[in-house]
Amino acid sequence: MKRAFVIIAAAIALAGAAQAQDERQVTRSIDEYIALNPGLQHYGPLHEEWVPAMGIHWGAPGPHVTLGVGYDDQVVVIEAIYPEAIGWHPWFDQPEGEPMELGPMGMVYTQHIWITDPASVVPDAAPTFVPLTLEALTEVNPALADYQQLSEYVPHMGYHHGVMGPGLVLAVSPEGDINAFELIFPAEGGHYPWFDQPEGEPMEMGPMGLVYTQHVYVVDPMSLP
Repeated sequence: MKRAFVIIAAAIALAGAAQAQDERQVTRSIDEYIALNPGLQHYGPLHEEWVPAMGIHWGAPGPHVTLGVGYDDQVVVIEAIYPEAIGWHPWFDQPEGEPMELGPMGMVYTQHIWITDPASVVPDAAPTFVPLTLEALTEVNPALADYQQLSEYVPHMGYHHGVMGPGLVLAVSPEGDINAFELIFPAEGGHYPWFDQPEGEPMEMGPMGLVYTQHVYVVDPMSLP
């Protein structure tokens, strides 16, 4: 009986935290993501078959932040795909030396950040959302335990948390809420219309040199200090 009470209490706490996130007006559906992030208008479904725990991948041809879309068009996971040639890093999904084959992209490593309970991502039921906080996402995505603060506060973004190497970067509020997901691309890799900067206007980013970035916001950036 005591164990059942603890499980019920935990479920109530999770529901309360999720409700608090909803009050923060975070995006959840693919239509909401596209409305908030105009660059995603270039996105579309990348396949028709349902991928277990991921749903249907939405993206575009070229390097980008991929979105996994589940039941009722809800975004359930954020993903980045890296060619094997960049080397292995411990926050990748696959073990070192075991990249996966991904169609015309060849052998790749991936990084997924679930924003839902992966076990709840099924074709015929609403997913269980995780509160969009650094603490909650780390519980669901253990690799985020390696993340550290990379920047001071950036207006309309937050503090950047990530790893020293290719990986999804998190823009985090002072309270620990997730404001955005970010991918960073070397400018020499070319420009794509969903990048934040115009073509030919990459930004200087310390030891990384000239880069383009792609932010996928979950809240209106103009609502952030």
